[in-house]
Amino acid sequence: MVPFPDGEPAKQPTCPGSDPGVVSEARVAPGCDRTMPPQAVPQGGKSLAWSPGSGADPGDSIRRHSRSFSFASRLLSAVQRAAVQRLYAWCRWCDDGVDCGQTAEQAVNFLDLAAADLRLIRAGRRPTATESCWLADLVGQYRLPVAAAEALLLGMRSDLTPAADLSEDDLLQYCFRVAGAVGVLMCPILGLWDRRFLPQAAALGMGMQMTNIARDVAEDWNRGRCYLPVAWTGGLRPGESEPAEQPIRSGVRQILDTADGYYAAGESGIAALDRRSRLAVRTASRVYHAIGTAIRNRRFRVWHHRARVPTWRKLGLFAGAVLAPVNRDPSRLSGAADQALLTAAELLRNHGVA
Repeated sequence: MVPFPDGEPAKQPTCPGSDPGVVSEARVAPGCDRTMPPQAVPQGGKSLAWSPGSGADPGDSIRRHSRSFSFASRLLSAVQRAAVQRLYAWCRWCDDGVDCGQTAEQAVNFLDLAAADLRLIRAGRRPTATESCWLADLVGQYRLPVAAAEALLLGMRSDLTPAADLSEDDLLQYCFRVAGAVGVLMCPILGLWDRRFLPQAAALGMGMQMTNIARDVAEDWNRGRCYLPVAWTGGLRPGESEPAEQPIRSGVRQILDTADGYYAAGESGIAALDRRSRLAVRTASRVYHAIGTAIRNRRFRVWHHRARVPTWRKLGLFAGAVLAPVNRDPSRLSGAADQALLTAAELLRNHGVA
């Protein structure tokens, strides 16, 4: 799964860099420390880590992989948009490092290298990979919490060994790691420094990720993964054959119902943002929620049809975001939204982010 909630990715997995299966040399960004961590460089100076990145313009990644998020990011200031593009590019690099490696060993080695780069960033040193340097610049400029980036890598690592008996708690932890943590990283970029709103930011990311999971059931199944808890599907797990439709529809219905509480929880914090950021985040939230609506309209049939939000619909959702009232009384949240905030706050504490 994509760590940054991904509205409309490319139809085919995009694995930039070397040809498939070729181990690449670690790339070094201009100005970055050329000293790689010892564990990442074997004898001979070649990195064992599969590295999918290209070192190209970071804005190219969001434009190619997420039309929906790219649409919303245009509402930000030029400085904020550039920072969001670099954060997205780092997240996408992490995701491609896991999904595009030809072997599990390549994916593990890639994650080891990415984690080593985070340790360098935490220590105030420049990392090795170009994409890690983009993240390092953001950490220095906006004081992004490195613990949130580390949580994202934990989520990526769990993709390598999918749980055989995935529970609802496992799902929520995964959604926090790969998307809720990104919401936390976004806060300083959007000018929100009040840490009391971190649960709302995490909850919104988690809701978006649940929508992604509902939409991408078939794609994930073909990769040997299923993020729908076994209790929601009668114990369904990936296999060689196409699954029965009814258990999938049941699980998709349940995950979208759960996501609704997280969207409501997340939207309760949008009023804390400045005007431009508020409009961008509310638009993104409504576009992603509309993906779930499209799935509901098809009676939760996701195997042979990938739900999308057409441009005309996005424009309508943008107009609705413009006209939406600024404030929302948190005391009027539903029980599901309140529980979502409590869960997000607990996950923040468990990952050392709160």
